[in-house]
Amino acid sequence: MNPIVTGTSTEDIVTIDVDLSQRQISYLNVFRSDQLVGIFEPVRSFHLRNERLEPITVECVFGDGTSYSTYLTFDESRQVRRPSDFRPGDILVASDNFGDVFPPGYIGHSAIVIDEYRIAESVTSHPQVRKAPIQNFLSVHTQVMHARPKDPSIGMAAAEYAKEYVEAYDTNLKQGNSVPEFSFSTRVPLNDPDDAIYCSKLVWLSYYYGADVEFQNNFYLFAPVDLKANIEMDDRFDVMYQHPEFDFKINLKL
Repeated sequence: MNPIVTGTSTEDIVTIDVDLSQRQISYLNVFRSDQLVGIFEPVRSFHLRNERLEPITVECVFGDGTSYSTYLTFDESRQVRRPSDFRPGDILVASDNFGDVFPPGYIGHSAIVIDEYRIAESVTSHPQVRKAPIQNFLSVHTQVMHARPKDPSIGMAAAEYAKEYVEAYDTNLKQGNSVPEFSFSTRVPLNDPDDAIYCSKLVWLSYYYGADVEFQNNFYLFAPVDLKANIEMDDRFDVMYQHPEFDFKINLKL
């Protein structure tokens, strides 16, 4: 039988993965050292801060009232280093997802860096186009690729477009118009910036209109997996960092 609970650590973030297929789990008790962190509903994956690399215990309480505990320890020498140096135009692609909607390797998320500390991104929550701290992205997502254009002027131009795009969206919000809306509509072309937006489309638009760089796409949806594929094939970009578990399990074009 495979372990029910496994854990990996990326600097100060611990990712806990729970196999929900083996037994019916009612809830999870999570301890850092001997201190209760919280009681959680069963989810496939979640993150905890663990700056001091303390041992984590996850107790699975099953539907029949029995329980099973997993004790996780983390060796500092085996920690995965996260990206820490950011420049305008850098691209972040995540293969894991916020919450428990999809397991890692499906859908994912992406954003474009607009300055040393912030990204521009499109999300499903309000506001659907926004500027956000880079560290927010890295706190939610651990399975990340960090890419950078070799020509800094290309990155600056793409970042400037992204900033202006967010500012135009903010102006629309103040006027009572939440446009463009977050949508994967098949009726809206990829190069249409006005009627629909989603995370990887914002990156595509920023490079297409801002820097005259067109990422290739032969399907209506330009997904994070397509952004990854373009970066890997495009010699105008360097991959600065890639988490060892960063991977996509599906190709939405198939």
